[in-house]
Amino acid sequence: MTAAGRPRSRGPRGGDADTRGDILAAAAEVFGDKGYGAASVREIARRADVDPALVRHYFPSKRELFVDAIRPVQADDPRVIALAATPRDRLGEALLRFFLGVWDEPEMAQRLRAVLASVAAAGELGHALADVLMRDILARVVREDDARLRAEACGSQLVGLAMARYVIRLPTVAHAPVDALVPLFAPTLQRYIDGDLDLA
Repeated sequence: MTAAGRPRSRGPRGGDADTRGDILAAAAEVFGDKGYGAASVREIARRADVDPALVRHYFPSKRELFVDAIRPVQADDPRVIALAATPRDRLGEALLRFFLGVWDEPEMAQRLRAVLASVAAAGELGHALADVLMRDILARVVREDDARLRAEACGSQLVGLAMARYVIRLPTVAHAPVDALVPLFAPTLQRYIDGDLDLA
């Protein structure tokens, strides 16, 4: 079924059909349900109601499909645009609130748990996902000097928090309101984004 509730059919589609979007939606479901290793192009094609060859037409590799399907937000998402426009001295807090806000969406949380599990099981995905986050989000907020290091430091802090809060569910961190987490984590993120990294 399509999002509008109409049955989808295999083969040629009308000019208004969003075949690529249907494939991405189906892939997000399959990767979220099964993780990267157990997901198959054939199963994704079945859920999208397209021929597997059409999946490969849009996405030449399973890895490319995974990265596109499970990315938390697109670069043109209004939340990313608002984040990039935040005053520099408040970016640490803004990035933290943005990140936790995405995770607190139930459907997105399921997908992101699958991302963490898949990256842990298939290490080659880590670089691809890091590149997406760097390009779409982190590169737009960190200071230009040592930008890659700053972005990776932010990423390590945020992924660690996600593991503690949403996957392992350490009790105090898992149940803390966002306002209680801001004074703990935002200053460290702010330093990574715009402060002195003391690399000497």
